[in-house]
Amino acid sequence: MKRVRVKFISVFAERLGKERVYELDENATVEDLVELVSKELEEVRSKGVVYVNYRFPKKGQVLNDGDEVLIMPLYAGG
Repeated sequence: MKRVRVKFISVFAERLGKERVYELDENATVEDLVELVSKELEEVRSKGVVYVNYRFPKKGQVLNDGDEVLIMPLYAGG
């Protein structure tokens, strides 16, 4: 098992708290984490933007023990 620290921003933080630690299987990907979090808050899947260690992840990127993941809502403004 590996541990990944997830920080939530804005309305996601209001609903899920500012930070959580998730224990994941060794081969878990960013998409697996998003799927897990979206079971608690569906909007994460459809409106969430994810960064891993302050970088935009590649599709299918495997998470490492100790990674820091930021999940925030997609914003549009003018």
